[in-house]
Amino acid sequence: MTPALLLHLVGSLLLLALVRTLGADDPVTVIGWACLLGGLAYTIAKVRGSSRRYTVISLLFGILALALMVGGQLGCVDALGLEQDGLKKAEVVLAGLWPLMWLCATFTLLSVERVRAANPIALPDARSRLAALAGLSTALALACLLPLNYLAHENNERWDHSYFKTATPGTSTQAIVENLANPVRVYLFFPHTSDVTEEIRTYFDQLEGPNLDITYADQALEGELAKKLKVQKNGTIALVRGEGEDAQIQRIRIGVQLDKARRKLKRLDEEVHKSMLKIVSDARTVYVTAGHGEMYWKRGTGKTSARLLSTFKKELRSLNFRVKELGPAQGLANEVPEGADLVIVMGPTQAFLPEEIAALQAYAAQGGSLLVALDPRSEADLSPLLADLGLAYEGKQLLVGEKNIWIPTRRITDKYNLITNKASTHPSVTTLSRQSRTGAFLAPVSAPLTTLPDPPHKVDITLRTLPEVFLDVDGDLRFDPTTEKKKGWPLAAAIAGTPVPEGEKGPPPFRAIVIGDATWASDMVLGIAPGNKAFVRDSMAWLVDEPGAAGTINDEEDVKIQHTREGEGWMFYGVTFLVPFGLLGLGLLRVRMRRMRGAS
Repeated sequence: MTPALLLHLVGSLLLLALVRTLGADDPVTVIGWACLLGGLAYTIAKVRGSSRRYTVISLLFGILALALMVGGQLGCVDALGLEQDGLKKAEVVLAGLWPLMWLCATFTLLSVERVRAANPIALPDARSRLAALAGLSTALALACLLPLNYLAHENNERWDHSYFKTATPGTSTQAIVENLANPVRVYLFFPHTSDVTEEIRTYFDQLEGPNLDITYADQALEGELAKKLKVQKNGTIALVRGEGEDAQIQRIRIGVQLDKARRKLKRLDEEVHKSMLKIVSDARTVYVTAGHGEMYWKRGTGKTSARLLSTFKKELRSLNFRVKELGPAQGLANEVPEGADLVIVMGPTQAFLPEEIAALQAYAAQGGSLLVALDPRSEADLSPLLADLGLAYEGKQLLVGEKNIWIPTRRITDKYNLITNKASTHPSVTTLSRQSRTGAFLAPVSAPLTTLPDPPHKVDITLRTLPEVFLDVDGDLRFDPTTEKKKGWPLAAAIAGTPVPEGEKGPPPFRAIVIGDATWASDMVLGIAPGNKAFVRDSMAWLVDEPGAAGTINDEEDVKIQHTREGEGWMFYGVTFLVPFGLLGLGLLRVRMRRMRGAS
């Protein structure tokens, strides 16, 4: 870097910093001016050749630009005697002119000095002129951003090319709003000046129902209302049902700054759906059996992610369920507790006591609801309970697919991870059926269900495998056409008890869903399979006869991409070693070829 360029850059930065911090009229700014004038004096005295002219012009333009900047700070524009409107325009012109002049001068100086440093002995005038024009063109191209930024600021416009989308109302949320039995008021506490307000407005404009009333408010202006709803600041959604002390209130905190609210806006539909369910219906109680090696939700119990149910439990709570354990210690051997809306048996590996099976049978006979997810090759014999439902299940031989499978490990055992979109029109799989082109159900370890001859109740097969799946009879994970058969095997079934004839007394008909796989609801799967989450919502809604909870919940949250050491180790080593050493090798080859051409 030449002394003239160094003095120009140092003087410019010093002057800009000192004017901003101390003021344009502070005596210390003389240091910056001294550096700038020193660079000009050095060029006039020491530089010779064709580049001298362009260097001097660039330095003079740079000094003039900074002088205009200081003049504007000192109020020299006021001396023009313009009216208020003209004065404002003059200030805007000056504020945009001096950075443009300084940018052109500095880039031209950089370009000329670079060429002169590369040709210290003789520099043709044409080469200097081209270098100056190149620097000036670059500066003018960058200067186009200045008026663009000014116009965006003056017109309050914002361009954001990163991916962002506020979630839209899903079919489940819309169904809840449309079927509201009692009025629900939604208060949106957002200021008009916030960018988040428009995102919130776009979402709620799509929710329409005869009993839904939406009101926009500002917490600072509606102090009494905010106090009544316990809203402490703007950026809050309050959902209210009822009046006075009996009113039910659910609050959702979003925020008023778009950058901080983005993540919550992506999951807005999920939060609104959860809050709506809480205020329009009472919480239901679901019991999950324990004590028989079932899948569980607590970490630290020695269970892998394929046997954990923390995500499943979270989904149940979002559907307004109270989740409780039910095992021998909680009295399952005697009876299912009164008030149980649903009992879930999730992948037991140990046998149930005959008394526990009898308690579950009695619960179903009294109109209870059951969700039974079976673990293949387990020692838990649930055949008496399944027989009452009209089903049988062996589980000794697993279903295997050769294509359309999930491949997390790139091993042959990935053939067990079946993906299917073969859903019936039953209400428990409505979303999967409607989204069969874009959604699918993932069953990592499954065995087929069998419908008994002359079942006591109507059995609807709701999920089947794809036609290319076969039952692995010999356990080698390879299809043998002589002993094995490819077809759509039954994966899940929905059973409804026979209704009581009109005019007769008796318990309401039970409802049950049986699945030939339990891993579908595990943490390993549920977090990455939207189809499985849809199955949770639809099946729970059908089991407790609450259609409003079924359907889709829109979520624009970015899908987390997980890289495994086994499956994508090549990516790590490629980025760490292959790419750098590959570039180094190409560079060395290029240098060698240039030297060979020079020697010849």
